Amino acid sequence: MEEKETSISLHEESEQGRAGASSSEASRDAKFERRVLRKIDVRLLPILGALYTIAMIDRSNISVARISGLDEDVGLAEGDRASVALLVFFVGYMIFELPSNMVIHRVGAANWIALIVFAWGLVSMCIGFLTSWVALAVLRSFLGVFEAGFYPGCVYLISSWYKRYEVQKRLATFFMTGSALSAFANILALGLIQISRVHPSYKGWRWIYIIEGIMTCVAAVVAWFVIVDFPDSNRNTFLTPEERAFVKVRLAEDRGSEEHEKVTWAVFVETATDWKVWSFALMYTAGAVGVYAFLFFLPIILRNGMGYSQDLAFVLSAPPALFSVVEGMFVSWLADKMRLRGPFVVVQGTVAIVGLCMTGFAKQPVARYVGTFLGEAGVNGLVVTTLAWQANNLRGDAKRACSTAFMIAVSGIGGIYSSLVFRQQDAPDYIPGIIAVMAICIAAVVAACVSIVLLKWENKRADAGKKVTDGLADFRYTI
Repeated sequence: MEEKETSISLHEESEQGRAGASSSEASRDAKFERRVLRKIDVRLLPILGALYTIAMIDRSNISVARISGLDEDVGLAEGDRASVALLVFFVGYMIFELPSNMVIHRVGAANWIALIVFAWGLVSMCIGFLTSWVALAVLRSFLGVFEAGFYPGCVYLISSWYKRYEVQKRLATFFMTGSALSAFANILALGLIQISRVHPSYKGWRWIYIIEGIMTCVAAVVAWFVIVDFPDSNRNTFLTPEERAFVKVRLAEDRGSEEHEKVTWAVFVETATDWKVWSFALMYTAGAVGVYAFLFFLPIILRNGMGYSQDLAFVLSAPPALFSVVEGMFVSWLADKMRLRGPFVVVQGTVAIVGLCMTGFAKQPVARYVGTFLGEAGVNGLVVTTLAWQANNLRGDAKRACSTAFMIAVSGIGGIYSSLVFRQQDAPDYIPGIIAVMAICIAAVVAACVSIVLLKWENKRADAGKKVTDGLADFRYTI
């Protein structure tokens, strides 16, 4: 009897020992995972966020250049010249996004991104020396060609490193870093135009392009040494072999085993015929339209529409962008925590509509200015949440790369849209343009609501065993 009791006691101790060992191992694995994620975060997000800041500045500094002498020097204010100079950027931007994502994995992320950043830095610098609006339009078209591959490449790279419910915080950090730092671009421009007082042979707007173009080229050289490659690459020496293997395993557990797939035209056709991709593209385009509208026209509205001085117009354009960062980061944290995307798209779209309404129709300048805070927060939030939503709901390395490029390329229509609806004859308040942005935000909210219903229906069918979602039985769409 005593032997039996002793045996039971030893068995219990053995079970407790195994449980304790298992708990200790789980704790060690959790610490290991956090350490690996921190290394990836530190190496990936700051440099891409900094480069995105530069991209935002180089494509949008035409707004501050216009109130710093560009319009007068090249005759940009005549007829539709300003609209043409703005929209030509998006032609090449749309055409070359997909081809760029087709080659970035093969060439290597660091090689490709550093190359195109250096190229558009040279173009930006050259704009500082032009003398006609035609030359401006030509150079901005080249700017669009070189910038085309950067943003979709970064989104593809970031979404390749993280699990589905980790990715929105990272995409928000990347996108909002650009929004936050570029908010100070107008203040930087205010400082750069002071150089013209020392060197009056070049007006202030020229120094904006020359100095910022040089800064871009320097950043590209630094980026080549810092940017990491895709998880399956052996060039990622910042991780140990054990850590690289761990990253691959955890990604496979999250969305099934995925080997690098070649992006082909067959994959493109499959992506282009997926209703989800078009729905996400509409939502993303709505956000992009608003982002470009605020980038290109907020300083002009503040200066000429609300009556603020030139210096104050430069300074007041920063706080709304900073507010959008705080709001966007909070929403992204909450969305990842709740594992939801669609409801937050609806909320962000609604915030944008309210803010745009205040900006366009409030009577007092202060109320209109408050509206810009809500408007910028809403449209920036639409961009980030939609990016995460589409990344969560697409399996396969090639399809995700293709979808990201496709969605952002379609959003280039939003840039053309915002360039055309904010017409020179509607200055300084641009009411028709603001209404047009509100209209597409309403369409985005409707698309989000429809998508939520359809994705829930697809998940119920998968739960009932009536379909296998994207080739993986356990995969479910994120709502």
